[in-house]
Amino acid sequence: MSDMTLERPSIAESLISARLLMMQSKRLLLAGVERRVGMPGREHLNSDVDRLRAETENAQENYCSSLLRWGSPERPEYWSAAYGRLVNTADRLSGKLRRAAADLPPEERYSVAAEVEMLETLLENWRESLRGAISSVA
Repeated sequence: MSDMTLERPSIAESLISARLLMMQSKRLLLAGVERRVGMPGREHLNSDVDRLRAETENAQENYCSSLLRWGSPERPEYWSAAYGRLVNTADRLSGKLRRAAADLPPEERYSVAAEVEMLETLLENWRESLRGAISSVA
């Protein structure tokens, strides 16, 4: 007999895997309900679609948070999650800066507008990097 030992996954790996499975399950449920909503007489499922969309977004966020907190930077999906988080944070910041600029004096408004434009250029570059990372993992 060969002397094969199986390593148990770490708690972190198990948690990340569990969150990934939850996210995938939510996506499958959502896809199924969205498909049925288009059928005649199934309009009552619209509230289910909204609820499942929110649950899917929450599962995605939980997975990414777990991956970034306990995952290894050596895994390609780690960097997809990191870039995704970076893009989301920069996108929210850009929106906040745009809204705040309206209340500023003209000279400060110009300065903030220039910063927002630079941030949005960076944001587009990060989105392109994220798309490249996702397509290389897939």
